[in-house]
Amino acid sequence: MTNNLQSERHFEENVEAFYKHMGYRTQTNTVLHTRPVDIHAHLDHPKGKQKVIVECKHLGEPVRLHEVQRFCCKIAFARDKAQADLGVLVSDTGFSEDAVIWVAKHCSFVRLRTYKQVVMRSAKVNKLVKKFDKPNIFDLNL
Repeated sequence: MTNNLQSERHFEENVEAFYKHMGYRTQTNTVLHTRPVDIHAHLDHPKGKQKVIVECKHLGEPVRLHEVQRFCCKIAFARDKAQADLGVLVSDTGFSEDAVIWVAKHCSFVRLRTYKQVVMRSAKVNKLVKKFDKPNIFDLNL
């Protein structure tokens, strides 16, 4: 495996670990109707189940509009087949300005996230879980 492929795989594994940390069940490197998916994440929530397709871009430069549009098409197809509710495109270097603007106007079911944003979201979830996992001293039978 080349160094670049190892680096990409390591990036995907890190993103997957953060999704698992947030409570998602994940599958990596799956195929949905002949379309490859980096991470397929499922969350069973009291308000309903959530199916998310996560694609990771470890490019060394911001993700451009063409890549974002291609991802939106993949997610639209998966939504049509009831295989996903939304998509998250994660980049280590961010997104071009035109890609961000285009998604905001045309693709409401896709989220563009930097790796840092995924890490921060995971940290917030962890902080919230710790807050509610503390034993309540008023519930103790002493």
